[in-house]
Amino acid sequence: MRHFLIAFTLASTLASAQIHMCKGPDGKKVYSDLPCAANEEKVDVRTRSGGPSINPGATMSTEHYDIFGTTWEELRAQIDAKGPENMWGSTQSGVGYTLKARPGAQGLCVVDRDTIRATSEAHVRLPNWRNRRDGSAALQTHWDGVYRSLELHERGHVRINLEGAQEMERTLQALPPQPTCDTIEPEAARRASAVMAEVARRQADYDRETDHGRRQWSPYRD
Repeated sequence: MRHFLIAFTLASTLASAQIHMCKGPDGKKVYSDLPCAANEEKVDVRTRSGGPSINPGATMSTEHYDIFGTTWEELRAQIDAKGPENMWGSTQSGVGYTLKARPGAQGLCVVDRDTIRATSEAHVRLPNWRNRRDGSAALQTHWDGVYRSLELHERGHVRINLEGAQEMERTLQALPPQPTCDTIEPEAARRASAVMAEVARRQADYDRETDHGRRQWSPYRD
């Protein structure tokens, strides 16, 4: 599914979960929220602690767009017409930070580590089958698998963004003393930009590896 990178500063909490990564018959990665094979590897989507001082703020919201239909063809047509950016689902996410500088030893300026705050925000869009009760039991079962697959894929984007916030906080904690406090902010911004570029690269790699979710236990394949 489509992923968008944005910038912001917020703080909250994020739920934790695990997903399962297996190798399919062709040797490619297959992701599922259910156990899938003996060779599976569990992928933690919780925040890695990174040490007691690494604790970025995080927030995630989910928005649904309504679709209607009583056949799979009708549901697909609705998703194709209403999905974000011609995709079935999407995640808008970003990593931000705040910090303050103070005078340090030997006339240098240092980051006040107590003020460092990295943040992760994600907004997920997914379809909502409004007249589900009008569909057959078989179609409802199929839809449940489709929705679970879509949610699984977008959850992966959220996880990558949250790990980026953790790396942002580590990077800022390691910011060395600067000659003046006027140079702290530009140096922090330079290092933060490098972190955000790496997050964007990982998001693109994730979409490429999963073919935008099509390789993640996806019953919505043609």
